[in-house]
Amino acid sequence: MLSFPGFLGAIMHDLQYINQGLFTCFVPTSKAGEQAWNELATITDGTGKVLTVQAQEYIYQLRKAGYNVVKAKRIDPATIDADALLKELEIE
Repeated sequence: MLSFPGFLGAIMHDLQYINQGLFTCFVPTSKAGEQAWNELATITDGTGKVLTVQAQEYIYQLRKAGYNVVKAKRIDPATIDADALLKELEIE
């Protein structure tokens, strides 16, 4: 999982969500989040996306199941250290 500060946040959460307009996308940020995302993928045709009008219900259900779900913070791509990102992804 990507874990360095500034990319997905210094505090690890299980899932983050991104409102993309019509759809809301869930992104796993921990091993537990991967398991939740995989389950979500089975009901979203493998996308991990739900209609934004339904997103709050999914977030509620995920939190009720014990997952830490937060809105992803917007980041400026210019602030990402490309070398650190490639190293984290093990692409050197």
